[in-house]
Amino acid sequence: MPKRSQLKTDPLLTGFILLLAGLASFLHFNADKAPVPASPPAQQAPGHLVFEHSFFDFGTVMEGDIIKHTFKFKNDGAGKVKIAKTETSCGCTTASGALKEYAPGESGEMEVVIDTKGKKGIIVKTVTLTLENSDPVTLDLSMSMKLEPPPHPKIEKMRNINTEAACKSCHLESGEGQSGVFLFHRVCSQCHGKKGTGGFARAMNNGVWQKATSDAKIKQIVHDGLPEQGMPSFVTGVTPPLSGEQVESLVKYIRSLPPQ
Repeated sequence: MPKRSQLKTDPLLTGFILLLAGLASFLHFNADKAPVPASPPAQQAPGHLVFEHSFFDFGTVMEGDIIKHTFKFKNDGAGKVKIAKTETSCGCTTASGALKEYAPGESGEMEVVIDTKGKKGIIVKTVTLTLENSDPVTLDLSMSMKLEPPPHPKIEKMRNINTEAACKSCHLESGEGQSGVFLFHRVCSQCHGKKGTGGFARAMNNGVWQKATSDAKIKQIVHDGLPEQGMPSFVTGVTPPLSGEQVESLVKYIRSLPPQ
């Protein structure tokens, strides 16, 4: 009876097969222990500030006054919102009382103070709010006003506009760089009235006076003044004096006034 053949196995092949089997077992075992990816954090709902108004007109304001206005608002968003920062358009304007976080439905107020000292004419001031957890991330609040000089005191005697601070500010310094109608309303209107209609001093639109007074005479009055009538000089002995071009522009403006 023939002997059965014996199966011979390559030792290297056997080792490779065992290595593959072990690796498969390791991967299967550790797959069950793999960490589950964490869910992304829920995004916080944004807040939304709504102001009763974002623009306010003070109307006519006397030059030099300190004026205030309060802006009221409410968070009508689903989440909290924070006023992180406020920036004003210039150093004369300050905003206070609102740098905090506001819950949904919460109301607040922001007071804005404007110092008009040294300001002239029509001006606009702005406060910019920087917000957190809000869309939009910035808001602007604006205020406008028309500044007018204070009523001129009654003239009892000749005043030295060069040495008296209040006079110099209104009648000399405020006219620097100005001409024509702008110059007139800076340095002349306090006494001669708006559009030359008269006040403590002569009405410049008086038809009789217009015909009787030459351009040269008007220039001479502006240059030297009329001390006996309380009219100061705007050139002789004052600093800063009106230039020749400024005096010419005043004469042209006065001549442009409709005679009455």
